[in-house]
Amino acid sequence: METDVTTSPTDTYARFFKPLLDRAIGLVLALATLPIVLVLLAMSWSAFGWPPVERVARIGKNGRRFNLYRVNTRKDHQTDLRGRPLRLSRWLRRTSLDELPQLWNVALGHMSLVGPRPLNPIEAAQLDGTVGDRNLVRPGLTGPWQVEARGDGRVLADNHHVDLGYLEDLSFRSDLAVLLATLPALFRRREQV
Repeated sequence: METDVTTSPTDTYARFFKPLLDRAIGLVLALATLPIVLVLLAMSWSAFGWPPVERVARIGKNGRRFNLYRVNTRKDHQTDLRGRPLRLSRWLRRTSLDELPQLWNVALGHMSLVGPRPLNPIEAAQLDGTVGDRNLVRPGLTGPWQVEARGDGRVLADNHHVDLGYLEDLSFRSDLAVLLATLPALFRRREQV
């Protein structure tokens, strides 16, 4: 019995080219930024102690858990090892430099360069049945939500539709547009980070 299976260019991109591009570019960027990450880890270790890398549980493609890597920072109400306010912590989060280790998540295939925001297990549970569509792709280092709502305090309920919209328009062109919009978004200052 012959089956008529047609694959759209978007499906081909999402299934084959996007994962290959993600891993290749992720590995190149992870290696290129390694000296910066090592300096940031040393700064974190000096200010906040061990461990300098946080491993945070997130939900990835097909509902699989993975550890998201980032430079260890403390909350604003805490102090560093010397009792000083956490200016370093705020600076790392405001500039998103604390997220550079996530390039290793991309290189390892846990994440994509562009995709829906990675959810923690509690957020994923709150979405109930609607989380299914998000789990068809890897979460992203950046995405439309991260660009549009960077640091403005919006929560998952306010932005879940942005991630679902991204999935409907998933293409090389939309990924490139998000990547190009990410750099200016990093330099926009917002009150909350």
